[in-house]
Amino acid sequence: MFTWLARFIERHPNLHRLSLLVWRLFPPRLAGFLKGLLARKWLVGAVAVMIDESTSPLEVLLVEHSYRAKGAWGLPGGSLESTPGDPTRPRNDTLPDDVIESALRREVLEELGIEITVISLLRIDAIPYVSEEPGPYRLDFYFRCAPRDGFAALRHGLNSGQAKPCSPEIKQIRFVPLTDLTKYDLFSTDVRFLTEDLPRLEKTLAISKDG
Repeated sequence: MFTWLARFIERHPNLHRLSLLVWRLFPPRLAGFLKGLLARKWLVGAVAVMIDESTSPLEVLLVEHSYRAKGAWGLPGGSLESTPGDPTRPRNDTLPDDVIESALRREVLEELGIEITVISLLRIDAIPYVSEEPGPYRLDFYFRCAPRDGFAALRHGLNSGQAKPCSPEIKQIRFVPLTDLTKYDLFSTDVRFLTEDLPRLEKTLAISKDG
């Protein structure tokens, strides 16, 4: 019932925008309670980590979310709640080889208008509590990704205004130097991933950070 309502709202842009404005006014605990009604106990998410290694310092693609009063900036991605179909019922169609990667590509395209290539899985993070978004436990899959047409083409699109958010959930898209992350109001789980997990997982980034 509640999941159907959430999907109905997402399919109607004006209603979606209004609901996001109202959602932003809710105290975090109330928002978390409502999210628990709208989602399963575990909320499974997929996160795109797009780092341009041609720049010095390295830059990561971040987005500003319209529905968070705190921790508005973060990595792009989405929830598997948006996957079409009812997981409790049989399907007649054939599922893609990797449902999570497929959901990530679809979410980034729908929200940012960017087609991406998923390169590799970096980390799976089980998060029992997020202060900015109390609610269902989170299981986030972080993938190293790249724009399908390359970073240079994406930069050109952002600078010219041709590449811009396609969803009312996203206010801005921006490349941010990894050395400037403290200047942004970042979502806490993304802060930990970018500053602690990523340098440990990718030695080239750790070397750049140390240098």
